[in-house]
Order: sequence, then structure tokens, then C-alpha cells
Amino acid sequence: MTLSIDEKRLISYVERLLPIHAPSGFEGEADTAVCDIMRTFNDAVWQDPSGNIIAHIKGRKNDAPIAVISHKDEISMIVKRVEKDGRLRVVPVGGLHPWAIGETPVELLADKEAVPGVLSVGAKHVSQASPAGKLKEGAPLTWEDMWVDCKQSASELAELGIRAGTRVCIARHRKNLWQIGSFLCGYNLDCRAGLAALFEVGHQLVETPPAQDVYIIASESEEIGGQGAAYALAHLPVDTAIAVDIAPAAEEYGTENSGNPILIEKDGRGVYHAATNRQLETLARAGGFDVQKAVVTSYASDSSISRAYGHVARAALIGYPGDNTHGYEICSRDGIINTTRLLLAYLLNPVS
Repeated sequence: MTLSIDEKRLISYVERLLPIHAPSGFEGEADTAVCDIMRTFNDAVWQDPSGNIIAHIKGRKNDAPIAVISHKDEISMIVKRVEKDGRLRVVPVGGLHPWAIGETPVELLADKEAVPGVLSVGAKHVSQASPAGKLKEGAPLTWEDMWVDCKQSASELAELGIRAGTRVCIARHRKNLWQIGSFLCGYNLDCRAGLAALFEVGHQLVETPPAQDVYIIASESEEIGGQGAAYALAHLPVDTAIAVDIAPAAEEYGTENSGNPILIEKDGRGVYHAATNRQLETLARAGGFDVQKAVVTSYASDSSISRAYGHVARAALIGYPGDNTHGYEICSRDGIINTTRLLLAYLLNPVS
């Protein structure tokens, strides 16, 4: 059975969501966009006390509701201190590595407006007496070696409301969608492509009601420990949670960046539900594609974290394959499309 989705609408959502600033716990811009999109296919949309945005879609039955989750936050930086010369020292929020982004334009989310800056290492035509000197000799790049330069004094930055705790994101113009052949590229395909998949599924479920009630969750603060989803799943009447997220294409896992979604069997927080994965595999093959199975490390999801906390009984994850995860990500367009098709197929034909 081939399930039809609106591929153009799906990719348009990816393109719309990528440039949005939404550092963990400071996600207001994403909240507005997510609510606007969700209300195009469902009136029952709300934001819970933890910041998650939830849409409830009624199914043919409601005795075994299912939650599907993608997160709206992004890995980012936060100001640790403002030095006397105006340099801003930053630390990561979530799994952001300095070598994955290097020197780059950034925007500081100040009180009234975004303030431009550059994440910097300093001049390279230098000796060991300067910060970049040791890097030229092969030393690893760390956050302590970098700073944000706004070309403003400490007092000027204070007047703008920039202080310890100010969030810092990669500049918006650097987060736009980039395409190479049949691959989509950009910062924050984790997890904006996952949100796009959920939204397209939401549209489809309006036309064809799911087997069970479905809660679509755009989760808060996933990148810092799955905090939002853990709260939502502790309060919603669901036993099964399916996360949709980027999954690593890596030789060590035997996974590749293709049109076949990745089903995680185990990650850093535990094992996923075997019967659900078997049903997903069956549905994929019925839909004309396959799945990749993987056991991964240095990885966790909203569903596996919530399962570890005991807030949900069964966890699964459908991953769209990606290179350069937590960096400038590259994802198969077909991988995102088939992930969306597979999620829709499951919600129409879940495990009994």
C-alpha cells in the first residue's frame, strides 16, 4: 500500500522552520510558528506548563492513544560572562561542539532585538603568544578558545541587555535551507524536519482519521535532556510514544544516508519497543521501501528518555538519516519523505 503525502508542503515546512531561533528553554519564536501551522489542521491546540505545544487528533478509537513527538528547540550557546573589552565568553546549550561550527556569524537574543556578532578565535598570523597559536600546532579547539565579538563595549552591550544568560544562535541567514541534488542541508534539520513530518501527518489525519487518538507534540528543551516531553508524557493519557528525529548515518552503525528510515533498537537511555519496530518494518515494506535497524551510542530521544523516567510504557523512534548530525546536517530528501509516510502508516495501522 502506497500512502500519498503532499511532498511539496512537507519540504516547504522544513524550509520555513529551519531559520527560526529556538534555543532550549527560550523558544517563543518557534512556539508562534508551530501554533500557526498546527491550527491549519486542528483546532485543539494548546501549550502546556512545560512549554510543549500539543495537538489532539481524535481517532476511530481512544482506548490506546499514541503520542508522536519532535522537538522544536535547537542546540545553541549562552553567554557565560562579558569581559571588560566587550568580548563575550559562551558555553554550549545542548550537544554543540565548537569545531562543528567554527568561526561563524551569530545573533544574540537580547531584550528587544537580535544583536549581530561573530564567534571568533582571533588572528591566525600569530605565534603561541596568541589564542590561535596552539590551534595552528594541532591542539583541539575548545569553547575556552573562542569568544563572540560584537564590536561593542561592555557598557554598550549592557545597555542592550546582553549579560550572562543571553542566548546565542547561529545567524539566521546561515540557517536557510541548502539543497545539493536529492539532499537537503542545513543547521537544525535536527529536528525541524521531524516537526515538518508531524505537521504533514496531521494534515493527512484530518482526511483519514487514525486508528487511535493521536497527540502531536512539539516538545520543549529536548536538547538538554528531553525535559519537555518527559513532562508532557507524564500528564497525557498515552502508553506509546514515537519520536521522529534525525538519526546518524555512520559506518559504525551500518547506516547510510538514503531513503530508508532508521529504526533505533537501543540508544544511550535504553531499548525501544520490539513489537512496534516490527510493525514499522512491515509497514515500510508494504509501502515500497525498507528500514535500517541500528543500535546507537551518544544518542537519546524524547521517547527513550521518557521511557527511562517511567512516563510512558512503550517507546519507538523513526529516524530520517543524516550526515554531520549536530553540525551542518545533510539529509536524504527521500529519507524525510519516507519517514513521514511510515509514521502515517503506523498511526493508521498500529500494533494492537
